[in-house]
Amino acid sequence: METYGYLIRQLNRFNLAYLHFVEGSTAGPREIPEGIDLDGLRAQFEGSYIGNNGYDLELASARRCEGKVDAVAFGRPFIANPDLVERMRRGLELSVAPRETYYGGGAKGLTDWPAAKS
Repeated sequence: METYGYLIRQLNRFNLAYLHFVEGSTAGPREIPEGIDLDGLRAQFEGSYIGNNGYDLELASARRCEGKVDAVAFGRPFIANPDLVERMRRGLELSVAPRETYYGGGAKGLTDWPAAKS
């Protein structure tokens, strides 16, 4: 907390547009190591904060309403749901992309996911 808090306070001097935090392990769980308070770190940043990792609509909405995030990055859900915003708006089930289709070796899995049916 001391190290990251110091770094965040130093970043404030640069008037950055935002701070993007992966909350937990990249491509892993939202488990936060003991002794780390992401909300406490976020409070030290003077700009916009983008939360990322394991967010669904409910968590994103709750953390936004609580003022704990300014925006949310939905990385993996967008891979298999090119219409993610519409699916969330309509409460439709999300497709889940297998890891082997993530960003590797061509269009398969990256551009061929169908939109949700009405």
